[in-house]
Amino acid sequence: KAILIVIISIILASIFGAIHNQISYSVSSEFFQSFLFGNFGTGDWNINNHRIEASIVGILGSYWVGLILGIIYLIIFLFIDTNNNFKYIFKALLINLLLSLIGSILGYLVAHFFVSIESSDIRMDFGVNHPQNYIEAAYMHEGSYYGGILGLLFGVAYLISQNNKYKNIKI
Repeated sequence: KAILIVIISIILASIFGAIHNQISYSVSSEFFQSFLFGNFGTGDWNINNHRIEASIVGILGSYWVGLILGIIYLIIFLFIDTNNNFKYIFKALLINLLLSLIGSILGYLVAHFFVSIESSDIRMDFGVNHPQNYIEAAYMHEGSYYGGILGLLFGVAYLISQNNKYKNIKI
């Protein structure tokens, strides 16, 4: 049952990455074509559909986050002592996903309303036709990672609070 935590974490993170990249691809396909596809090397894979390629990049960019989260939650799982500890681990993973999504949305909003092309530290190839959209997609990606870190903190806090609630502390 414990290894299932890691597997579920990887699957959820991969699904999140694939869906997230569909949304951010809609914001800026140039961000993918000029940066992410080359960064992940998928341009050499002869994938004829950029949407599928964006999903693959999303999986490659997030499965490892799921692996790390799964290992962290697995370790916590071994030490918490509640009646439904697997259910609480799953809820903590959902907290992670939610805060990753919120981070992505906030990244987009910050870039859209507060970051200009001139003030951006985002590097882009010469000839990008829609640089503001490119910046927005880049901030979405950064925001999702920051949200994931915050989600981990909130997820762990949630698990500790559930453990303390049942007064069966082993930590």
